[in-house]
Amino acid sequence: MNLKFAKKYWVQIAVWGALFALYFNMMFYFASLLRAIVIAAYNVGCLALVYNIIVYHIFPKYYHQKKKYFFSSFAIILVLTSIVVTGEILYFDYFSNDSSDHPPIMFLFMRLFMQFSLAFFAATSVSLMEQTTQLKVNEKLLNEEKLKTELKLLKAQINPHFIFNALNNIYSLTYMGKQNAPESVLKLSEMLRYVFYDCNKDKVKLIQEIKYIENFMAFQQMKSEHLQNIQFTKGADVDSIEVAPMLFIPFIENAFKYSKIEEIEEAFVKIEIENSNNKLSFIIENTVPEVGRSLPGSGLGIKNVKHRLEIIYKDQYQLDINEVNQIYKVELSLEI
Repeated sequence: MNLKFAKKYWVQIAVWGALFALYFNMMFYFASLLRAIVIAAYNVGCLALVYNIIVYHIFPKYYHQKKKYFFSSFAIILVLTSIVVTGEILYFDYFSNDSSDHPPIMFLFMRLFMQFSLAFFAATSVSLMEQTTQLKVNEKLLNEEKLKTELKLLKAQINPHFIFNALNNIYSLTYMGKQNAPESVLKLSEMLRYVFYDCNKDKVKLIQEIKYIENFMAFQQMKSEHLQNIQFTKGADVDSIEVAPMLFIPFIENAFKYSKIEEIEEAFVKIEIENSNNKLSFIIENTVPEVGRSLPGSGLGIKNVKHRLEIIYKDQYQLDINEVNQIYKVELSLEI
């Protein structure tokens, strides 16, 4: 017997027990102890029978066919009322030799019919509430399953997106005959290890994400003869924090791509990661050149991140993106 069924079982026992006590107290004023017990048990048993027939048989089978449901319930109530009235006449001695001492049969019939009708409405109400609750539970489970599936698909999009960008970078280094091309392959292998192994987890240590960022920045620096203006500031208390993997990378990729930092010496990229009062703050700024400019934020990577944030962190994040005076700024805060 599972816990849910046991709970319903004991609730029914409590309700029918309370009704039995009520019937017994009313009958005990007019009849002997044994007679009061028998009449109370008979009436409550009949009500319980109607209730359980409706809940466990009629409602599951016919409720979606409204006419059949009400017709079947009415027929059962009518038949049981007739049987119980007959039983009361035959076995509980409602009638005496003086017909004026007993209530008319129609009175008995209407009293029992109303009682069974109340049992029907109670059964229907309880069944509807249980059905509504179950629908909500099913809807919640479906939504959770849908979110898990979406998250897996979004994470699956990260790998080809990353590999495409990385191979393009290595191609550029090789094409330009850079001596540090072999070193870039080593950096790439470390980054690939992180992407393919660590990023399969739901959460990773922030220090691993930071290591990836540092490799990424070193990878980017290899593509320029001049020293790129890259600033990376990280707080002292971020090592033990866990975050969803690859949340910051698309913003960083965009900053390097749209700032044209490898071509323009005046361009800069500033990255800051800090933890304060259980709130992780990620801020990145980059210049956006006026000539041939195109603003970041509309690509697959950013859309992916926004969707993942909505699924994983829901109401526990804030993302602000704006541009002022040719400086593009992204601020992301996460409650951790």
